[in-house]
Amino acid sequence: MVSTLALVALVATPLGAQEVVESAAPRDADLTLTDEPLVRIGLVDGPLDYIFGDVTGAVRLDDGSIVVADEQSHNVRRYDADGRHLWTSGREGDGPGEYRGLRLLRNCPGAAITVFDWVLDRITELDSDGNVVDTRALNSIGVRPYGEPACSPDRGLVFTPWPEDQGSVLDRAVGESWRWRMSLRYAQGGRMTVLRSGIPGAERTRISRTSARPSHWGRDIAFAAVDAGAWYGTSDDYELEHLDWTGRVTRIARWAGPGLAVTDEQVDRYRDYWWDYLLTRDPNEERSRFEREVWPEVRAYLPERFPAYESLLALADGSIWIRAYRWRAPGEELHLLDRDGVWIRRLTMPSGSVLLDAGPDWVLISQRDEFDVPTVALYKLVETGG
Repeated sequence: MVSTLALVALVATPLGAQEVVESAAPRDADLTLTDEPLVRIGLVDGPLDYIFGDVTGAVRLDDGSIVVADEQSHNVRRYDADGRHLWTSGREGDGPGEYRGLRLLRNCPGAAITVFDWVLDRITELDSDGNVVDTRALNSIGVRPYGEPACSPDRGLVFTPWPEDQGSVLDRAVGESWRWRMSLRYAQGGRMTVLRSGIPGAERTRISRTSARPSHWGRDIAFAAVDAGAWYGTSDDYELEHLDWTGRVTRIARWAGPGLAVTDEQVDRYRDYWWDYLLTRDPNEERSRFEREVWPEVRAYLPERFPAYESLLALADGSIWIRAYRWRAPGEELHLLDRDGVWIRRLTMPSGSVLLDAGPDWVLISQRDEFDVPTVALYKLVETGG
């Protein structure tokens, strides 16, 4: 039964009738992290197996063990449920079991661990002991993803290729923003299906006569694969569409997330971020130069409205965690929608936390300690005030 907090209606569109689910508030109580993690992995000093340089992914396996991808070391490491190191696999290079860019894919059938190399556009499958069992170049099957793909339950991949239409910089005025046009595709068993084309994707801003860059606080496409298809959204608002494997829209989910209007407080926080960033690059940076030259140029390109969300993370039961746009608030906020698109939970996490993997009652996140050293931590989720 659908919660009384969610309104369900059928609407007619050119693609047929779809169910629209609108949630005014989470169905269940809000969540937060426990005071202390169940396990934390990462050291400032000690054995190299526990020191990370750049954590770009981590997954929790069914037995509770944790696999971490460290892009700086070009390797994948597995730890038991108590955080003890079990093995390290990989090194820098182009051969089997070697990597240039490291991401870990989730919910991939057929292998214990699936690694996506975003530099080589290659998938590597590892067994539970870290041995390579399969390596395949994605361009051999016509897959050249822009960003990280997602595994489908039938060993396929859902991905966005490089933009269909990037748009000419010369067609835009300096300071003007526009969005690349993307498609969402599904590759499986030698077949390629375009689930949707012409989707507003990465947002760019022209900054000079001949150049453009990603927009500050820019919108982008986000997607996740579940058993019955893929959810996707453009981050313009709190809305997602569910596509079946033929590309038919079967469901639309809308929920009443927090306000997206940019406030003076958020702009001030972004200014402090830029000042701290410049100091890390040059400790002799002068505040007066920053206020006079650097910040006015950054401020001129800030939009008046935030994207609604950054990324989607699918769970095995078809529900999805949605990471709200991180600059909207000092802390991290995530929304959990069930497989029908009903908003059921809201989670708040400390600022600086990066979601890596999750279940309905736990999250695996990366954080940086007081020495800016990355760690990976597993937290249980508890109801606010519980």
